[in-house]
Amino acid sequence: MKLKLFIITLLTLLVAGCTREPFPQLEEPGGKLVTISATIPPETRVLYDDTDRSLAWQSGDKIKLAGYDASNAYIGESTFTWTETGNVFTGTMVQGATTYKAYYPATVTLDETTGEVQLPDNFWQQTQNGDGTTGHLRNKLLLFDETARPITQTFALSAKSSIIKLNLSGIPQEVGALRKLIYTVETAPGVFKSVPLNVTDVTFSAALDNITAFLSFDPTVMTNTAAGGKVIIRLKGDKLYQWSQSVALGKDYVAGNRYTGAVSSGWADITTPLYYIAEYNVTQDGDGFVTDLTSCSGSGYFTWSEAFDLFNNTTTIGGVNYHWPSDSEWFGIVPKYVKTGYYVHFKTEYSYDNVYESVKVRSEFFNVYGNFRTTPNNISYALRYRNTVWYSAWRYEYIADGNNTHMKITSRKVATSVTVGAIAQESFWTSGTEKDIVRYFPAGGYGSSSYQGERGYFWSSTAHSSNNSYAWYMLFNTDRAYSNNTPKIFKNTVRLFYD
Repeated sequence: MKLKLFIITLLTLLVAGCTREPFPQLEEPGGKLVTISATIPPETRVLYDDTDRSLAWQSGDKIKLAGYDASNAYIGESTFTWTETGNVFTGTMVQGATTYKAYYPATVTLDETTGEVQLPDNFWQQTQNGDGTTGHLRNKLLLFDETARPITQTFALSAKSSIIKLNLSGIPQEVGALRKLIYTVETAPGVFKSVPLNVTDVTFSAALDNITAFLSFDPTVMTNTAAGGKVIIRLKGDKLYQWSQSVALGKDYVAGNRYTGAVSSGWADITTPLYYIAEYNVTQDGDGFVTDLTSCSGSGYFTWSEAFDLFNNTTTIGGVNYHWPSDSEWFGIVPKYVKTGYYVHFKTEYSYDNVYESVKVRSEFFNVYGNFRTTPNNISYALRYRNTVWYSAWRYEYIADGNNTHMKITSRKVATSVTVGAIAQESFWTSGTEKDIVRYFPAGGYGSSSYQGERGYFWSSTAHSSNNSYAWYMLFNTDRAYSNNTPKIFKNTVRLFYD
């Protein structure tokens, strides 16, 4: 059985001419559903062929049938499996059902009362293995037949998702090993929607500057590109590079279409030291990340010795290598407390100029100077890393929000001509936001109960030089943020950094 996808060209992102591709007709599936029980193979796959832009069932593919009784009330579900022999799906009928609706993939969930489709939170997470491959689309294509039919009728599934094909070239070798590609469009003034793609086995170099990437997305969420809106592509690897451009004409995204775009130049390095911090805290077992950016509960809590046992060596999560940051790496994010005071305040107005800092970014140490401006409205600003390639503007904000209380840090690479007076105005941060790097630090407290919802504590890997029972950590509370040392027996959270 083959389902032809409608095709349309999205836009030419730089140099190629815009062309319309043919619209092949959607073919009716030829198989019949049968009502016998069957063993369900472990894989669920739909093969996507970009040559003729078609979908084809493969052995082991599964669809979910929602059963309805004679009064059209939802009464249950059943999973059916496709087998090549006979070109049919086999499964068990829902007792009492007279009609059914069909959904692919079978990983979608149905509301217990209404039978309405609900997607798992991680449904749109995709990983492309290598250049130009499409296997990752198999479980990320939504195909529904929402017409209630007797089980003896053929189910005609139609696409509810869409595909973007990106031909990207001229990519700087400094990106290195690509971890993630993020495609973002401005759907309305100031409103941005994104679809991420994890990538493995692609490393840019002097000999390789291009990639073809495929992303499946939900056109009911990423609905359009507004006229005059921006299209942004980020490449996250050893460094963070970005391409962005405003599009004069708008574009609506339609389910079942495959869109194409091409970029051949214009990549800009927007990396700041903040980029190298993982987005989430680690879990209690130490081999995964929590899934909420700001929740004060759910993170792992460790004494310094427990953290040392888990994270002293390289930690690999999801195929990506991370390390436990040193005190100097934390100093590069949140300044070290010194006798002259705290440089990041949330309740008091101060000005600090020519602040000396000894910090580390990745494997390199820097002796740098910065200027800080603090305010009484929960926001601090800084212009840091003067006279280095890391010269950047920083914004620290304490956000009190119950169990989602957190510190938000925003960093942006800036020209050497930018002044601290300019970046200490909120107007600076309301434009050019596509260049921002942002990290969230939940106020998890320590020991999972003390100061939860008020303070955040994050271990470093560095023991105190003169007191073996103490180690360095990063702290924020309602008044300030700083890096200092504390007894190793306390149980704090851990945030890893990218290698």
